[in-house]
Amino acid sequence: MSAKNVASLVLQSSRQFSRSSSAQSANVADGYKTLKNVQAKYQKPDGKPVFLKGGATDQILFITTSVLSVVGCVGIGKLIYELSYPPKNEE
Repeated sequence: MSAKNVASLVLQSSRQFSRSSSAQSANVADGYKTLKNVQAKYQKPDGKPVFLKGGATDQILFITTSVLSVVGCVGIGKLIYELSYPPKNEE
């Protein structure tokens, strides 16, 4: 074999090893299609924040978190008030 033939064989074999099999095939996995559909749903410009685009479950979780945050703030306010004005001792 000549040096020219060896060089071309080396180039061809390196090209085959550097390519992945998925780049050569036209078939796309079902999981990839599903993932692309979910990404498209979340990237749709509909004016909703991304943490509410999941549907009713996301809305329920958001409202629950908001209510618990307000209850916690009220509880902290009550605690601060009670500690600031302790009850008087009747001795």
